[in-house]
Amino acid sequence: MEPAATGTDPRWTVLGPVGAPLVVFIHPTRMNRTFWTPQLEALAPSIRVLAVDLPGHGRLEPERFTLAGAVAVVQAAIDSERASMDEAVPTVIVGLSLGGYVAMALAAEAPGIADTLVLAGSTAEPTGRRAHPFRVLALAYDRTHHLAFDRLTAAFVRRRYPGGLGDLLVTSGFASRGGSDALRSLAGEPFLPRLAAYPGTVVLVNGQRDVAMRPGERRFLATSRRGRLVTLPGAYHLSSLDRPAEFTAVVRSAVAEAVESRRQAG
Repeated sequence: MEPAATGTDPRWTVLGPVGAPLVVFIHPTRMNRTFWTPQLEALAPSIRVLAVDLPGHGRLEPERFTLAGAVAVVQAAIDSERASMDEAVPTVIVGLSLGGYVAMALAAEAPGIADTLVLAGSTAEPTGRRAHPFRVLALAYDRTHHLAFDRLTAAFVRRRYPGGLGDLLVTSGFASRGGSDALRSLAGEPFLPRLAAYPGTVVLVNGQRDVAMRPGERRFLATSRRGRLVTLPGAYHLSSLDRPAEFTAVVRSAVAEAVESRRQAG
């Protein structure tokens, strides 16, 4: 079942002990914060976790997606938590697909926003000819009747993720207009310079079978000032759902490294 939210802001869910390291989760296109349910449930007993809805998705579906608007929502969520946080507490931002690109855009604007970025399924630079797949997918969302597209997506999700998780994702809904707006917002945007400007640790995560993102992963790794690459065996693009335990372990490791780095620096 969906984790219960603490706090009062409808744009995000916050769970876990106050004063613990903060992990911020940013979802992919057409999904919403419930996408991160396996990670929230696993981490909340010991880590402060925050999952946002981006514009055009979830509670913010009536709003039009823009990259600037998405960055502003995540920034507001982090600011709301930091108001009651000790400055020594580390922050890790985790984004998958669209969420990874939003994380890079935010980190470029505010390099001190996080100790570590965990960027999953977001190692395709959407510029030049590589922008074409983003625009084609956006057009597919637009031209397919959203009810028919949602039915196909629901059938796939329930088959791929049984045991209640698929039902939860389907019940939370799919944001086709938000997804197409998001893809168009990314197309033509350069993210490698944004990543290069970020001084913290970068953990790149790709599913072994993510054929869309893996060709660019080495370029993104080389651009990161302090980066490493993790490949999850057997996983596709939605690696956090395909291999939830392994993905959560990557996040735990990133948090532990951030805590140790803060300890050594202080």
